[in-house]
Amino acid sequence: RELIVRMASQLFLKKGYDNVSINEIIELVGGSKATIYAWFGGKEGLFEAVVTQLCQEVTLGIDVDKTGTIEEQLVRIGRSFLELVLSPRILEFHRLMVSIGRTFPGAGRLFFETGPASAYKIVAAWIEHHQKSGALISADPYRLAVLYLDMLISENQLGWLTSMPRAARPEKIRETADIAARIFLHGCAGRI
Repeated sequence: RELIVRMASQLFLKKGYDNVSINEIIELVGGSKATIYAWFGGKEGLFEAVVTQLCQEVTLGIDVDKTGTIEEQLVRIGRSFLELVLSPRILEFHRLMVSIGRTFPGAGRLFFETGPASAYKIVAAWIEHHQKSGALISADPYRLAVLYLDMLISENQLGWLTSMPRAARPEKIRETADIAARIFLHGCAGRI
């Protein structure tokens, strides 16, 4: 099952949802239509499994280790998040989801819930932990997480999604995460 999802993700990212057939997937991974339909219910169910798997790649990779100073922790969160969401594979996935969101609103919702919303919740939990110690202001941690993560990705992600030819360089990722952490902490500092 996992192999089918991984291999199908390659096809969907390369060709788009509409240009991939169940027969192509079977040619790539082997097996039969019966297996695909039994495990996924068809192409749409397989695509939903791909969406979930790719979103989990990002959310499970966010480094929320609570060692070091609060700024060091926030920088680690920012860098790990940017390295994941600005990887060519995830950018291609994001581009695909933006292009089919209106056609398949269920897949769009699944993407948002298992991708961005899950990432926001992970960072919101980290923020809430630091709010309890008074290190961060008392405001909706989810809203603060949205502001922080969106501050990180906007320029790089929008540039790539609109056909900028290359992914972000590692030094730009580091610089963006460092600056964003300082700005965020300056604006959200509680009593320290």
